Amino acid sequence: MEVEVAPHPAAAKVVDFEDWACNSNECTEISLVHLQRGDNDSKQPIISTGFNPDFTYSVFGAAETIFGYKNLSIKIKYTSGSLKPYVEINYTDKYKAQTPSSSTKAEVEADDINAILGELLPKERIDNYHQFIDAVKRDYTTFRPLGDKVQEYTKENNDGSIDHFEIYKCSFADKDMRRYYSRIKLFVLLFVEGSSFIDDEDDNWEIYTTYKREDVNNTYAYHFIGYCAAYPFWCWPENIRMRISQFLILSPFKKQGHGSKLYQTIYQLVRAKQDICEMAVEDPNDEFSDMRDKNDLRFFLKCDAFKGLKAPVPENKINELHAKYKLTNRQTQRALEMYLLSKLNKLNHVEYKTYRLQVKKRLYLVNYDVLQEIEEEERKEKLEQTYLSIEEDYHRLLELV
Repeated sequence: MEVEVAPHPAAAKVVDFEDWACNSNECTEISLVHLQRGDNDSKQPIISTGFNPDFTYSVFGAAETIFGYKNLSIKIKYTSGSLKPYVEINYTDKYKAQTPSSSTKAEVEADDINAILGELLPKERIDNYHQFIDAVKRDYTTFRPLGDKVQEYTKENNDGSIDHFEIYKCSFADKDMRRYYSRIKLFVLLFVEGSSFIDDEDDNWEIYTTYKREDVNNTYAYHFIGYCAAYPFWCWPENIRMRISQFLILSPFKKQGHGSKLYQTIYQLVRAKQDICEMAVEDPNDEFSDMRDKNDLRFFLKCDAFKGLKAPVPENKINELHAKYKLTNRQTQRALEMYLLSKLNKLNHVEYKTYRLQVKKRLYLVNYDVLQEIEEEERKEKLEQTYLSIEEDYHRLLELV
């Protein structure tokens, strides 16, 4: 729906195009809409959790700018469970194309926001606000997560109340999940840097979704929190490597432990399957890497997997840990290195040197091809700089574990 609040004034002869440019991150708001508990008949029964996107370059271009409007507001509202979208676009003025001058080859026009979003939103988007509110009301007691429940957990609030959460596993073999992903996928562009859509025609994709569960008059209401997409790749000779491709917890629910619960749940399922030999992650960002490192180290500590180990840890022991716990070799070594550093007495120069050499050996092997192209002294300097950066980061992470 587009609403033009005021008529467009007569166009000036000289146009300052910057006056018609809006930052697409700032003028776009995402919201999850649901009923207030026990308030099914009120004229204003909705609660809206609104937040801005982190990135919009995949939608509106690298400059993250929308041209042609003043005081632009784009509100993309979703029913909080089924994620059926409704778009509301408001502005006070819209640029009208000028007759091309000798210096321009074509008319400059306002961006067609509806057309741009129409390429990314599902065909079943709702165009009428009253129909959207009706969908919110239906959603509250009729929506049910797709797939099998694989985890549930609780969190206590400051007032002593308890919130309930559930995680479900499904795949694109379920046509309803393909349709549901068509509603999720815009989130991927807006909140996962460098992301792209996955192939929802491939039945092998596993989709994990997390919801807050609300008790309502002897039934449940479910509110979407985040999701993960993982893919099983064949691994020679007869195993599977599970790779996490997309992982998202929406902004209002971050820093509350939901990402860790989702990651832990997937890892538990991976470890339980005999045919899966490893769980990998595709191009993790810094935020995900931190969460992953902390969870992996906590798991190893809980299992006493590193008990009694000191640098240098033999390669066969590292391979044994990798095979047993099904994390990648690199991730296993990172957790091991953090553990060894936490136990290290840096005043013991021999122990400290041995530890540094173990870490540098891994870094050397990972970056072998690049390091061969530089002189030996520079190579040593680069390794030392990289090591110091990693040690500093390990100390930061250990403080959080």
